[in-house]
Amino acid sequence: MTETIQCSNCDMLLYFGEEIDRRLYMRAIPSEETVLGYYNNTCPQCGKEVSVDTVKIEKKGRKTWQQTKS
Repeated sequence: MTETIQCSNCDMLLYFGEEIDRRLYMRAIPSEETVLGYYNNTCPQCGKEVSVDTVKIEKKGRKTWQQTKS
């Protein structure tokens, strides 16, 4: 599963990768709050304050063979 975190104001991509709470290795990123902390809780593009409540977090699963067939 993948996860993206985007600024809700300007749609800047702040994180893209494996779903954070399901990571079984490399716990260097333990939570979404840590990702936003790398940006000092401020969007580098528009300057708005970002928090887990104000960003868009989208989690997507992988497509199965049956889903790709149709």
